[in-house]
Amino acid sequence: MNAKKLKKFKDILTAEKEKTIDELTKGDETYNALKEDTHGDVVDIAFHSYETQFLLGLNQKEKEKIEMLDAALRRIEAGTYGKCIDCSEEITEERLTALPHSTRCLSCRTKFEEKQRRKRI
Repeated sequence: MNAKKLKKFKDILTAEKEKTIDELTKGDETYNALKEDTHGDVVDIAFHSYETQFLLGLNQKEKEKIEMLDAALRRIEAGTYGKCIDCSEEITEERLTALPHSTRCLSCRTKFEEKQRRKRI
């Protein structure tokens, strides 16, 4: 995947993470005050510390979504974003556009879900 497309997906993932956190923190005055303060390193540290503590209190589904977005951002930095974790083939741009934190191509995802279904039976 070229650098332009990677930047596009990084922007999408970052915006989705920010949107998710913003939705979860509406009305949280401490979070909002730290987020808006622009005095530098000490505030950055305080903000990230508070954000970490806040994330610890989220329910499992919310945590998983943020973790998936963070993992996708780490894959971009590592140069592995857009490659299927099962077959190593490129995940289609259409799939990544629809689900930017995808880790599997459609074919492997289908196989994975079928295995999961069989385990439950």
